[in-house]
Amino acid sequence: MSTAASTTKPDQSKECVITNNCTSDIVILSPTTAQAPGDTQNASVYDQDLEILSLLEGGTVISQNGSGTVYLDQYYTDPNTKQQQYSLVYNLLASTSSWYFPVDNIGVMQNIFGSPVTFPAQTVTTDEQQSIANAATFYQTIAAYPTSQLTQNYETAMNGAQTTAQGQADGSANSSDNVANSITDSVNAFFASTKGFQNVTLAGLVAVESYYSKFPFVWAQYDSTTYYLYSSDGNTTSFVGTLSLTKPSALDLSKPNAGYVCTFTPAKDPTDTSTVDVDSSQAKTLTYSNALFVDNVNADIPDVAVKGTFQLKRVFTQNPSDTQIIPVLTGTIAGETCIGFDSPQLSTDQSSEFWNTLFHPKNSAQVFNSIMTIGGAVMMLHFVGSTLYGIFKWVKNRGKAKEPTTEDLFKQQQEAFEKALNEKIDTAVQKLTNGKQNAPEDTESALEEINSERGSIDDNLNAINLEEGLKVEASTLEIQAQYESEMNGQQLEQLESSATSIKNSNDALNSATEENLHDVVTEQTSAFKDIQANTSALTESLDKSISSEQQAQIESNQAASEKVSEDIENSEKNAEEDASNSDPKAEDEIKPLEDF
Repeated sequence: MSTAASTTKPDQSKECVITNNCTSDIVILSPTTAQAPGDTQNASVYDQDLEILSLLEGGTVISQNGSGTVYLDQYYTDPNTKQQQYSLVYNLLASTSSWYFPVDNIGVMQNIFGSPVTFPAQTVTTDEQQSIANAATFYQTIAAYPTSQLTQNYETAMNGAQTTAQGQADGSANSSDNVANSITDSVNAFFASTKGFQNVTLAGLVAVESYYSKFPFVWAQYDSTTYYLYSSDGNTTSFVGTLSLTKPSALDLSKPNAGYVCTFTPAKDPTDTSTVDVDSSQAKTLTYSNALFVDNVNADIPDVAVKGTFQLKRVFTQNPSDTQIIPVLTGTIAGETCIGFDSPQLSTDQSSEFWNTLFHPKNSAQVFNSIMTIGGAVMMLHFVGSTLYGIFKWVKNRGKAKEPTTEDLFKQQQEAFEKALNEKIDTAVQKLTNGKQNAPEDTESALEEINSERGSIDDNLNAINLEEGLKVEASTLEIQAQYESEMNGQQLEQLESSATSIKNSNDALNSATEENLHDVVTEQTSAFKDIQANTSALTESLDKSISSEQQAQIESNQAASEKVSEDIENSEKNAEEDASNSDPKAEDEIKPLEDF
């Protein structure tokens, strides 16, 4: 988009005055090129080439309670006549001047029926700013609670809105306005039905979605951040390396990653998980594109392809109170499925927060794959809003131009948007999974994948807990066995029975397949309770024989064993709570705090 030079008198019909009544200084971003009417790229907002518009008054920043004039002078090639046409419709993104975070998603059309012809003045309000900030909270919440009733209701509402809108596309004089109003009413009705997101709008939500896809800022937590990546082949856990996101002195939209330096640095020795040493001489520069960090944007299957996801901390810790939203990286590096946390996790330090998740190779491999699959499926849930928004913008513009919308036209445009966005998602999922997975066919399939993989995570973490519990119970048996010569027949039978039960449980867990793991975990959880009871009874009957030092060790083992049972119970409760929750409240969302 070009801005008239100060020495040239601008065409006043191309001017648009914007007043800033929000709480931040703002800039106005816009796509660098105009799009033809009906172009499916209209569903995008930030996820395209953007530029900061200059103000006719000078500079680019509109201060709080100030105003500025942008000059809208783009042309597109008419798909029918192949002639250059002046663009009458613009998508103006009012964004904070610090992090370019959206505060208003403005669709503006030149008033061709006015005299004189003008672009209507626009005002960016605090209400709209707060609405978009809450849209970001909603986005992170449904990503962190993908199995919740809230997420299911959202998916149902967005698909229902399309069906209802199609019914209004009857070709009548007001059909375009009726379709647009139907979409607005349906979306507003959904958000009004929630407890915490009544002020969220579809335009604000899509602005946040595409902002996260365009810029790496949220994954850098609006600072400089390093993630530590791990993989597992089912037999061995490896430290893969680090992904560092380094904040520039100033953001620059003309540079890749808006100036952020994104670097993958491989481990010096992947087999040594007691350290996070990396080989800087082998570092690769990454580009953030279409929500993925990749080392080659042109490759069908890049060597490095990872994406950020929002997760609840308790997914990994199983502690019900760990409801913080945490950023997690998932994807593939050199063909291996990886997961990354923003703090180092050492195999030699069992106090590491995500130790159980990482250092049980067989189960860890399944957890990593489930997190990656969920990450791809959640993309589909997010993009359903983009599809609906694209239809809304298209039909809204038809209404302004007094053009009716028929059912056939509606279906044609809907299919075009869905095709474009599905191809985009499928390309991302193919890269993310090293070509091993395809994107879900639709949002219903995405929810099914999410529920299945979320259950798989719980089953694998519970299997890990059981294995750890069996180890501490075996440690107690080893202490008890030292007093075998003093045992009576009943005590010897308890000792042997417990040892056999531990072996059988361990064998069952080790031989479990992905298909039967849930049933095996359920069965062995019951068996574990019997083992706990037997070892406790034997300890009690040997109480006078066991030394105080050994008794202290047994008590420590018992506490660890009880913690295993508690974690498994918590896992079940967490899953049930998440599935039924229509008002989840995650903590510590990631946002640019200085902007609000």
